[in-house]
Amino acid sequence: LRAAEVKYPAYENNLQDRLWMWGHDPGDYDGPKGVYNIPLSPPMSMAEGIKSMGIPNVCVIRGGTPDEEYRAQFKDVKRIAWNLSGGSNPSYYALRDYVFGLRDMMPNLTGYYLDDFFHGGAPRAGKDSETKPAPASLSIDEMRKLHEEMVAYKRRLDLAVVLYNWQLYARVKPVMKYIDVVSLWIRGSDVPKIEECFERYRSLIPDKPTLLGLYMWNFYGKKELPKEWMARQLDYAYRLYKEGKIEGLIFHCTPLCNKGLAAVDYTRDWIAKHGKEGR
Repeated sequence: LRAAEVKYPAYENNLQDRLWMWGHDPGDYDGPKGVYNIPLSPPMSMAEGIKSMGIPNVCVIRGGTPDEEYRAQFKDVKRIAWNLSGGSNPSYYALRDYVFGLRDMMPNLTGYYLDDFFHGGAPRAGKDSETKPAPASLSIDEMRKLHEEMVAYKRRLDLAVVLYNWQLYARVKPVMKYIDVVSLWIRGSDVPKIEECFERYRSLIPDKPTLLGLYMWNFYGKKELPKEWMARQLDYAYRLYKEGKIEGLIFHCTPLCNKGLAAVDYTRDWIAKHGKEGR
């Protein structure tokens, strides 16, 4: 069966099937001398990372055009979403032809990601508008054309966008009619405000299918995320899942999986405990 003819099944009625992981290559976060102060560990591929966590799906976040040998690691991954833009307009045009070509080669490719899509945070008072789009990697016209191309293709894939909790203002709304899934990320230092952030998001974007992104390292604070904060994120995410308010979760990220971090180990145990539960 050609990849273009595959109709991928909907999520199963269990939490584990709805779990994703943000995938980065080894070396993307380069140890205690790097910008985020993360401990070193042996290299771990994206596919190895998700397997170690009991997570079936991965978002491949990387630039370039990796070869068939690299892509082989994803052969047995259930669902893959591939980065279509790396935070700029040039990155979109550098990646799009390659990534579009993957839909004919990878039957388990189910969508694309626009990463770091919106530029900057909330505008100054008086500058916000629901009709003027936020600064972003693609213009509204480019988004419309991208949407038309996706809808016209014989296999319908999802287009997902990354939205951070500091970008929750009205000017992000015009893009949303071209988006299938929002990936909402609450930065590590804002975990104590996770409920407030999600409620603000839903007041702004009430009905868009959403994957809640959970960090397992405090990137903003450049330090380890306390286990208690990880537990708070997961407790709230579990409630949202049970209430049908989110489609699933994304965990950040695969290079953290073998570093012995308390937040990662807690998450792994939490998945093992709750993964088979339905709504």
